[in-house]
Amino acid sequence: MKNKKNILTYPKNINFEFLGLEFMRLHQHGQGIISRSKCSHSIEKHGFPFIINKFLAEDFNNFQLTDFMFVRAKGFHGPYSSDSLSSDDYEELDRKDIEKKILNELKKTRLNTPQISDQVLTRFQYFIDVILNRPTICFCLNRSVTDKKNNLKFEHEWSHALNEYYEFIIFSLEADECFSIILAYD
Repeated sequence: MKNKKNILTYPKNINFEFLGLEFMRLHQHGQGIISRSKCSHSIEKHGFPFIINKFLAEDFNNFQLTDFMFVRAKGFHGPYSSDSLSSDDYEELDRKDIEKKILNELKKTRLNTPQISDQVLTRFQYFIDVILNRPTICFCLNRSVTDKKNNLKFEHEWSHALNEYYEFIIFSLEADECFSIILAYD
C-alpha cells in the first residue's frame, strides 16, 4: 500500500443535513422531540465517536429547551452547554434496550405529573417503531440534569427549567440517517 496515511483519515467535509422535527406534547409537564437528519457520507465507514461528535457540532443541535419552549441558540444543547457534550457522554445500547428505556421513561409515574395518555403513547410508539424497524446503531445520553460534572449543577441559565432530560441518538445504517429523540420534563 503506497497511500497508507489516507486509510485512517476522516473527511473534513462530513456533515448532516437537517430533514425535520416533530414536537409532541406528552402532557402538561413534558414534551417529546424527534429530529431527523441525513449524513453526507456512509455512517458505517466511520467510528461512532467521530460521527456523534460531528452530529453534535451541527448548528441544528444548538437549542435551548424548557417545558414549553424550543429555541435555536448557539452554545446550548437543551440543559447542557454545547461545549460540554461529546461522544464520551453517550452510551451504546442495542435496539431493544433503547426501545425499552424510551418507553419506560414515557410511562414512568412522576410526582405531580399526569400520566401520558394512551393516544400520545401510541403516536410516540409509532415513531419509535418506524425508526427502529431497520438496522440501527443506538446511543443514549449518559448524563442527568443533576450531574455534578465540572462542579456545576446547572450548566447555563436555562438548565434549571427542566427536572429531567433524556436524549437518544439512533443511526439508521441503510439510509445514513440520524434520529435524535428527546424527552424533557419540567
